[in-house]
Amino acid sequence: MNRAHTTYRSSRAEGDGPLWESSEAWAACAKALREYDEDMVQAWKEEIDTLLVFAGLFSAVLTAFNIESYKLLQQQPEDATVAILAQISAQLNSYATNANFANTTRPTSPASLAPPFETSALAVRLNTLWFSALVCSLLSASLGLLVKQWLREYLAGSSNVSRESIRIRQYRYEGLRRWRVPEIILFLPMLLQLSLVLFFIGLVDLLWSLHPVVATVVSVIAATGGVLGLTTSILPPLCPDCPYKSPQSWLLCILVQSFKGALSAIASRYYWHLQHSDHEGDLWASKLDLPTIVHNRVTGAFRAWLYRRSLGDRPYSSWKEREKAHVSRAAASLDDATLAGADRTFMDDAFLGGVVRPCMNDIEPHSALRCLERILLQRAPRVIYGLPYWEHAIDAGDKGAVTLMHLLLDLLHRLNQEPDDHDHEQDEARRQILMTMHRLVRSVPGQSSSLPSDSSTHILLGRTFDVLAGVIDREHERAPASPVIRERAFHLMLKLFPRFQAVGPTCILTFCTYSKRMREDNSPYRFMQACIMVIRASALLASAPPIVKGPSSAPAVAVEPSLRQTNSTESAYADEYVSVRPAVQALISDLEDFFSIPVSRAADCRPTMAMLAECAEAVLALAARDQLAISPGLVQALTDMFNFMRGVGRDSSEDSVEDHALTARQAIRLLRRVYGVELGWRPS
Repeated sequence: MNRAHTTYRSSRAEGDGPLWESSEAWAACAKALREYDEDMVQAWKEEIDTLLVFAGLFSAVLTAFNIESYKLLQQQPEDATVAILAQISAQLNSYATNANFANTTRPTSPASLAPPFETSALAVRLNTLWFSALVCSLLSASLGLLVKQWLREYLAGSSNVSRESIRIRQYRYEGLRRWRVPEIILFLPMLLQLSLVLFFIGLVDLLWSLHPVVATVVSVIAATGGVLGLTTSILPPLCPDCPYKSPQSWLLCILVQSFKGALSAIASRYYWHLQHSDHEGDLWASKLDLPTIVHNRVTGAFRAWLYRRSLGDRPYSSWKEREKAHVSRAAASLDDATLAGADRTFMDDAFLGGVVRPCMNDIEPHSALRCLERILLQRAPRVIYGLPYWEHAIDAGDKGAVTLMHLLLDLLHRLNQEPDDHDHEQDEARRQILMTMHRLVRSVPGQSSSLPSDSSTHILLGRTFDVLAGVIDREHERAPASPVIRERAFHLMLKLFPRFQAVGPTCILTFCTYSKRMREDNSPYRFMQACIMVIRASALLASAPPIVKGPSSAPAVAVEPSLRQTNSTESAYADEYVSVRPAVQALISDLEDFFSIPVSRAADCRPTMAMLAECAEAVLALAARDQLAISPGLVQALTDMFNFMRGVGRDSSEDSVEDHALTARQAIRLLRRVYGVELGWRPS
């Protein structure tokens, strides 16, 4: 059936092209049915061939035992000879000798010469069992040969693909089912196993009459095999996923289904009687001497059980039909187990990205998360307390980490698209993905210096920022938002920003919204970090040349080497800077206000010298590309904050603080030179 279905699917693309003509459709139907019949008959023939081989070997072994056992059913000539010799010996011993003659005192009787033969009970049991086993074995082989002849006739003349041949095939198929040929085929191995059981019973019976030690050892081995066979026959009807399927287990499955059907009919009738009875309560209410609450709960549970039993399950006609019903109930778990198992089997990055990744995007998000957890655990170099960990990237790093990051981003993006029902499981899934990305991103290799635009890492980082921006935007739209998810997403973006700053306008707008929220929530450090990221990213998105010239009276502003290497070609959104410019200017205004208020100089609110230096460099970079975006007030506010920080940190002797202070001083000096000219102010 699989081959037939595959042929049909390959010959016609699903949903493409016009419908077949009737003659073509009948021909395709005939071909598919013929391939189905060939596969079915071939499977039956292979099973019968195996049965015939075993039946031949077993019959040969059994015949050797029967040759010796049937002798126990009749008197042997050797027994009469022994009896005569015993009589002669007895007479010789009883002779009386006188002077004139010798005479015996033991008379000779016919009964003593030929004692009556009596067959022992052991001989009867032994021969009954072994000859019955031989008959069953030969009968199974004989029926197997007959069935092979029937199957040959069933396929005779099936090469034609006409409509008439389809009718003949269906006529034969219905006859095959009506005359129970599949059941006869299932009966053949059961007959052979019955023969084997009879042989073992007879063998154990014989050994117990000969020697108890030998009989005990053989009995234990035979009993173990019998228990194993019985167990493998009982388990499949009870456990749908049990692979020990056999004809005898299918027979037990039919019996179980019949029992359940009878129980369902009884429960349905009794439940209907309870529902349509004239009086309230259960029929046993008068007989139960229980408190009212307990009685109501018992009767309610009993009614629920009756209702479930009355529904029942429809009987299955084959193992495949039964498996299909159970697979449909566990489809999600089977999908994620399949993909994780396939990745564990091959452990190939190309297979993971080209096969597993599209399949994961096709299954339910929570199932995809379970699958991804298995893949991460089996690919991580270290697992600590059940969590995967990766080493820092060295040189080229781990190329498979890029694919794993894409899998995490795919799933995180799908979760962002799910309806916002404040589902705790969904929030937990996103939180778990973000935590895993924090541990995995360290192993992502660096960007290629020769082909930065085509680098897989470059593409990955750009996509990472886009997806994480979607996470933050979703949290901003929720009421109430989940600060844990939002902060983890922003922290990951902050962690990756030094490696990738050419983010798009969507991310810039997200940073602007985030900075406004952080200022409302009185989080000055997060506010500063978001502002720096916005200004840095806007500098890369701007389309102005990397060297800013002031009026003719002002000298040209030399841009630091890192800015000279960054131009509009590094961003795919160079023409979209205009769309985010108003939001950027609003953020710059908020930053100016923050530096101007006294609270920004408080010990728990003021920025560090490193943050101030980074902010000054970012403002200088944006001024080098869009001079009008930076307000002179921001330059003055930066100057005042720098002077205040210098006064606060005079006692600090750390080299890093001095380095940051030097960087901030140089950037602010350049900004004052440019904007001081426009304000009519020149530095001394």
